[in-house]
Amino acid sequence: MVKFLKTTMIGGIVFMVPIIIFIAIIGKAIKLTNKLAAPVSALIPVDAIGNIPVADLLALVIILLICFLAGLAAKSTLARKSLSNLESRVFSKIPVYGFVKSKVDAIVQPEKAEGMKPVLAQFDDYWQIAFEVERIPGETVTIFLPGAPDPWSGSVCYVTEDRIQPLELTLLPVLKTLKGLGKGSNEQLRAYLKKGL
Repeated sequence: MVKFLKTTMIGGIVFMVPIIIFIAIIGKAIKLTNKLAAPVSALIPVDAIGNIPVADLLALVIILLICFLAGLAAKSTLARKSLSNLESRVFSKIPVYGFVKSKVDAIVQPEKAEGMKPVLAQFDDYWQIAFEVERIPGETVTIFLPGAPDPWSGSVCYVTEDRIQPLELTLLPVLKTLKGLGKGSNEQLRAYLKKGL
């Protein structure tokens, strides 16, 4: 019981950290853009629209516009290289950055998780859905064992090739099954189970 409470609590913290950071960043961004929006909102004859202050709405529009322009800039090769350099030289030294970035990427663009091939990994008398990350010379495979319902919370381990069964599945349905605590396994794994794995 204590172990269950402990793992559930840790899972909750891991799940909440990126959400709290995201909310904090948005809150700070709205405060900063409010300073720009306040003079403009003074020129508008109404103070609020639907109980929301005009200054806050203008601040939100400014944030969305900045995000849109940043998205356009991000498509350029120069911007991608600059961001990559910044990440490797500065952000990578911040312990939480890699964790938060991977969580945000997983939420916003789960289909772009590079090199993550769904597989079944054998452990003694049971199998577990895993993601093959890379192959190591000497018939060793690096795999990520996802958790459920948060598939991006898990562990990394190394197994021999003979313990891996590749799945001809895309990443998104596998993630959906993990988030659903196994619901959908029958449809996805029936063919593999019939083969006796």
